[in-house]
Amino acid sequence: MTLIKSISGIRGTIGGSPEDGLNPLAIVKFVAAYATFIRKNTKVETNKIVVGRDARISGPMVKQVVLGTLTGMGFDVVDIDLATTPTTELAVAMEGACGGIILTASHNPKQWNALKLLNEKGEFLNAAEGAEVLRIAAVFFLMIRRPPRSTLFPYTTLFRS
Repeated sequence: MTLIKSISGIRGTIGGSPEDGLNPLAIVKFVAAYATFIRKNTKVETNKIVVGRDARISGPMVKQVVLGTLTGMGFDVVDIDLATTPTTELAVAMEGACGGIILTASHNPKQWNALKLLNEKGEFLNAAEGAEVLRIAAVFFLMIRRPPRSTLFPYTTLFRS
């Protein structure tokens, strides 16, 4: 499994662990980080984020996780479903949205997918913005890591043989 984090977005093979592949937990982590970044930095007063995707087989699953995460983070999602990258970029501007996410791994093989992150102008995040999203995601990951088993199940020592 592969997960590549860069300013152009987060792309990887579907499945695997959250640090090694683009699975639902990794998608939630990066989308929540992006939503947090947008909430803090947007210059528009709308609460909309546009989501478009390509026709990859993993697209519907990835889209549902993205939509649920954005909705859970308090955003109004404009789901344009199957759309090219330029169409999604234009939709952000035309909707007056505060951002957008394109679900496409472009030229990569079919087992890949990606989260390409847009600002309120429908442009890809710049290097500093992308780095901030990745920093927020790293903090989120530390917050959601599972505590040691002994703190989850303090009474298991009662039942040891």
